[in-house]
Amino acid sequence: PTAPPAAAAPAAPTAGSGGLPKAPMAAGGRKPRILIVDDSEMTARIIEADLVSKGFEVHVADTADKATKIILKKQTRPDLVLLDVRMPNVNGEQFCRFIKSNSLFKGIKVLLCSGENVEELQRICREAGADGYIPKDAVMGSLVAKELMPPGAE
Repeated sequence: PTAPPAAAAPAAPTAGSGGLPKAPMAAGGRKPRILIVDDSEMTARIIEADLVSKGFEVHVADTADKATKIILKKQTRPDLVLLDVRMPNVNGEQFCRFIKSNSLFKGIKVLLCSGENVEELQRICREAGADGYIPKDAVMGSLVAKELMPPGAE
């Protein structure tokens, strides 16, 4: 028997307890690992807190060098890299090419995350070989809105 639909369905997809989608299990029964690479610590920490609350194991790096060290270790190698496009020294486009051209990392998905306009993001995504992209304002906007919403408000 199925329960009747709720009168006011939440906007976000729900699964598990607390109304937050739960992370599916990765290979070996562990939590899926996400590496956030962003030179803005505030941006990285906001995204990290949201992903951790949804059941992901999250690592954060503010440079491509630090991200490379995390990716090279088997025990911290991510399933997905959320990669800022605009960073000093090695930018997200260059780092994505590095990940995608290295056979050691062939199972890692890369999503570019940027404040660039969507057309520019699509071009960078194609040229760098990324698996997809997320406009940064969409990520931050939904997270910030959720944090500022008073309890019980839908």
